[in-house]
Amino acid sequence: MALPTLIELAESGAHFGHHRSLTYPKAKGFVFMVKSNVALIDLEQTQNAIENAQKIIDAHRKSGKSILFVGTKRSIRGVVREVAESIGASFINERWFGGTLTNFATIEESIKRMTDIEEFLAGPKAAKLTKKDRLMTERKLARYHRFLQGLAGLKAMPDLIILASASEDGIAIAEANQLDIPVMAITDTDMNPDKVTYPIPANDDAPKAVELILRAMVEVPGSKKAKVEAEVEEVSEETPEEPKAEKKASTKKTAAKEVKEPKKAAKKAEPKAAKKPAAKKATKKTK
Repeated sequence: MALPTLIELAESGAHFGHHRSLTYPKAKGFVFMVKSNVALIDLEQTQNAIENAQKIIDAHRKSGKSILFVGTKRSIRGVVREVAESIGASFINERWFGGTLTNFATIEESIKRMTDIEEFLAGPKAAKLTKKDRLMTERKLARYHRFLQGLAGLKAMPDLIILASASEDGIAIAEANQLDIPVMAITDTDMNPDKVTYPIPANDDAPKAVELILRAMVEVPGSKKAKVEAEVEEVSEETPEEPKAEKKASTKKTAAKEVKEPKKAAKKAEPKAAKKPAAKKATKKTK
């Protein structure tokens, strides 16, 4: 399934927006209706936005352009990393440092320092360190890995930034707009969609919805994954015929049992019919 269906999006909770008093005026174009004072998102627009995102990401990958995934919410950190690594993209899933884009030279220096420590610990000079010094350098490297490991493969400014939540990482959007870097983000009804180049209207507070959309974005219609899943669906449609044969066999067994049961009932009824004349003879003798 390269593109999620409307039912799958609804089951994941992608259609739930915010209270209508918190709905941004420019986001009303994404609202299908308001029910119980809660804005419900039009999932057809969400589906079209995901399809457009697939084409854009595929074009960037084919042309060799760099993509940066950003998702700092605790509930989606693992998903952001998996999706980014599946296509060989960079990612930030712990914390967005202010100036990551506007002061990218400082980030590059920190990445270089991280690689230098890795090479030092892997070399022969690390064996001469004391236990305390080695522990301190390993702790320093672990901190670098936590915040900058996802940016190790980023050699220049990213050509596209994909946000798992536009409202959570507003600083990233501000920096990207300042440098004219296109932004693709899941935008809820409380967010101004004009700040995002490619908005995807959906509930960014539902982890299942965010995971479903992110995984669908990196897939392309006609890819190997889509073909395999289509074959699985075809096989699953053909297999339900076997249970029907089992049902027929079970019905035959039950019918055979029903035929046997009346015979037993007839045998049991015969002795009762024989006893009745004896009872009449007994009454004649008494008279």
